[in-house]
Amino acid sequence: MIEGTFLLASAPCPRYKRLVMERITLWLAALAAIIAMTIAQGCAGTGGAAVTQCAKPTLTPSDATSATMSVTVRIATKTPGAYLRYTLDGSAPTGGSSGNGTQIEAASGKVSLTVGPREKTLKAIAYKAGLADSTVAEGTYVYQSPY
Repeated sequence: MIEGTFLLASAPCPRYKRLVMERITLWLAALAAIIAMTIAQGCAGTGGAAVTQCAKPTLTPSDATSATMSVTVRIATKTPGAYLRYTLDGSAPTGGSSGNGTQIEAASGKVSLTVGPREKTLKAIAYKAGLADSTVAEGTYVYQSPY
């Protein structure tokens, strides 16, 4: 028995049609697997749901009611490749190249605050092109005299 792909000048035989359909089916299955892996990579850490919004940043520490003079806050997000933007004046940060607040890369994500006689409120968001901005994370940092 001879196997292989043969092109016939006349109408294709049922065996040839079956071979073509099998190959098309294999290609479509491979394409579906590639698409599924791409979606899964974009949705890492989201339980497989389609991502339409950046993950809300976390602040560590989330607040400080006993900071002596200053505190370093780590801002992080689970959205790969996102940027962070934060404010210290009580206004809401916004994303994009002309957004409100100070922009930092999510990989660095540290902010040092000098806490004075008034409390400081840090507000932060995560943003990335193609996704909606995250909800705002907020932390309050208050000076408390050690005496």
